[in-house]
Amino acid sequence: MAANIMQFKYTGGFDPVEFATAVTFADSVALTDSQKDLFVQAVASAASKVLTLGLQDGQFMLIANVGGTNAFTVKNIADDTGSSLATGKVALVIGSTTANGTKVYVLN
Repeated sequence: MAANIMQFKYTGGFDPVEFATAVTFADSVALTDSQKDLFVQAVASAASKVLTLGLQDGQFMLIANVGGTNAFTVKNIADDTGSSLATGKVALVIGSTTANGTKVYVLN
């Protein structure tokens, strides 16, 4: 069985911002459907906050903590324990709708 390989080459024909969302939050927040892009740049403007993604099973997202001060907890659903994401770090999140089934891999 041959593998299907998709290649993407930027030719100037699309706006890369369509694939990214910027989120700044002072209170714990759940992403809206319009914010669920492939790449999310997030800033927690206060300490000890939670970013809840709401991904479906197998759906994935890259989350970057681009804030200068505050780590925040990344959860997929409310029942998850969550994973802390420090400032300057990027995580690959693979969603699960089962409590604590979501995988979070810090990439740097």
